[in-house]
Amino acid sequence: MRRPWSSLLSLLTLAVAVPVIAAEPAAAPAATGFRADYVKLLAGVERELVSLEQAMPQDKFGWRPGPGVRSVGEVYLHAAGSVYFFLGKIGVPPPADLSPLLGGDKYEKQTSNKDQIKTILTRDIEFLRKAILNASDADLDGTVEFFGQQMTRRALYMALFGHLREHLGQSIAYARVNGVVPPWSKKDKS
Repeated sequence: MRRPWSSLLSLLTLAVAVPVIAAEPAAAPAATGFRADYVKLLAGVERELVSLEQAMPQDKFGWRPGPGVRSVGEVYLHAAGSVYFFLGKIGVPPPADLSPLLGGDKYEKQTSNKDQIKTILTRDIEFLRKAILNASDADLDGTVEFFGQQMTRRALYMALFGHLREHLGQSIAYARVNGVVPPWSKKDKS
């Protein structure tokens, strides 16, 4: 037989727990304005970079168009690593575990394995996405010096986006020279 106190305690516990269990965590406010546009465009660049990187055969990751020019794998890693260079100028420090790879060409020479490069690309672009989403309008309006010029952090984010697109274009050229058609430009065979 159950004791009355035990039943009362169970009911009280349930009464307190149900609202906590039923409550959903508050959703982060949706990005608006510049941040929303940036994140949307960044998703497109990420989709194309990653799908093209995955379309390239592993044996082509060491291919380079000439001596002293970045290889296929190095271009993807250069694009990924540029996130930390630009964000560092904006005032967003890189993760501490990546600091030893930054500077010189260590970042772009860390691996030639396509699956590792995919992981690095997606991780670094996610870092950029979080940085822009966490930036306030006041942060974006602030100015920084970049190669001797004063510019807003917003302009530097745009320069980073342009840099990613530049290396996407380079990767498209590398792919086509090696007989790889960018996945998004293949003709529908239906």
